[in-house]
Amino acid sequence: MLFSGGLQRFYRLHLPLGYRNTVRHALIMNFHGHGASAQIQEHLSGMSNLADKEGFVVVYPQGTIGPDHRTGWNTGPHTYPHVNDVHFVSDLITHLEETLCIEPHRIYAAGFSNGGSLANVLACKLSDRIAAFAIASGGMHPIEGGCTPQRAASILEFHGTADQIVPYTGNSANDNEPPIEKWLADWVQRSGCNPGASIFFHRDGVLGEQWTNCRKQAVIVHYRITEGPHVWPRGSFTDANGKEYPNATNLIYQFFQEHPL
Repeated sequence: MLFSGGLQRFYRLHLPLGYRNTVRHALIMNFHGHGASAQIQEHLSGMSNLADKEGFVVVYPQGTIGPDHRTGWNTGPHTYPHVNDVHFVSDLITHLEETLCIEPHRIYAAGFSNGGSLANVLACKLSDRIAAFAIASGGMHPIEGGCTPQRAASILEFHGTADQIVPYTGNSANDNEPPIEKWLADWVQRSGCNPGASIFFHRDGVLGEQWTNCRKQAVIVHYRITEGPHVWPRGSFTDANGKEYPNATNLIYQFFQEHPL
């Protein structure tokens, strides 16, 4: 628990097995979806199990309750919470850096659904403190005040074409959520990447594409999952080298390892 913006804010912390306060550890912040909780996100992603194997710290922040009486994050829609979640995340990073042994160049943000939406907001607002971002089935609402990142951000995004909660083709009825392809194109332009995507994976209905030669060695990576629903992907992925990953959590961790601040 910590105070931020005059409110008590909460989070669920997982220290890896064998954690030592004399060794700097990577930190992954993992944000839950609308109506969910920190505990649900820990179970959904299985990230604590991976943290024990790989030796990183993972924290699951808890959202507040919005006008719709459901938990969530302030990412645009009027029914979602109206608190300053960007300030909360910044305060949380400071708090964890002061109380744990954290490597400041290896702090990352991941999220599912509304939590993915917050990761998108953080890419726009806190890229000076967060090294890279990963989003699963996120609704990318327009950013209040515009998206003006301090640097080019590396972003990994997963989205199913059959997502009925956050449609791949956009949803103007939910605070003008853009089509995923439009959202990707905006980040490609924003980060100064080559406009043409290269396909690095195409198998079993999953298309992996990436935009490279971005500023500051950033990269935009997208997995389009044909007929995929609104989920944190837990299927089996194989990268270009034939290495298998049991779910998106592993791909996210690999992506983060490759993109320190």
